[in-house]
Amino acid sequence: MANNVNNSLAVVQISEEGQKVWDSIIARIEALPDNKHLTGLFYEADSDGFWIVPEGVYAGDAVGAKWAFPNDYDECYMNIESAWGPVIPLAEYVAEEIGKVDPDVKLVMTYEDEMPNFIGVTTFTADGIDTDNSIDADDLQQYLFEQHPDIGEMWDEDECDWKEGKEDDAWDAMSDVQWDVYNEWQEAHTEWSA
Repeated sequence: MANNVNNSLAVVQISEEGQKVWDSIIARIEALPDNKHLTGLFYEADSDGFWIVPEGVYAGDAVGAKWAFPNDYDECYMNIESAWGPVIPLAEYVAEEIGKVDPDVKLVMTYEDEMPNFIGVTTFTADGIDTDNSIDADDLQQYLFEQHPDIGEMWDEDECDWKEGKEDDAWDAMSDVQWDVYNEWQEAHTEWSA
């Protein structure tokens, strides 16, 4: 089974004309067949509901993941669950579509693998990707230990495992703080090139 990735795409700055494009993309999502698979933004269905795939368009390339489904969305936010990787190409598409009428649009997307094997934050402008910062599991763990040395003290560097007898305490302590620490990392690494 694929690791799920949580993607949260949010509007930071948008004009009235840009908002109309965002709203039209949301309307297209709402019009998708029941499963709301986001490749439907790039494919069309025939009268029997089977996808007509344009030549040269592949789900992984168009969306950024094998599959992606919206969990929630509104006038300034989309939450998308995807397989294996973040939906950076999809978010880039949204930003570029808005950018056709709003050269000052700014979107930001945070993403987290469920394990987490990685987390990241990507910013977008009318030109597509502006910045992309990510961190993998090993560096995430080290970052968490730096933020919470008491947890880091329970880690055995030589064995690459929790110290004997500390496993339960370490997992409990880590699970209490890890997502807050990771969200703080994302906030600290949300950058704009200009």
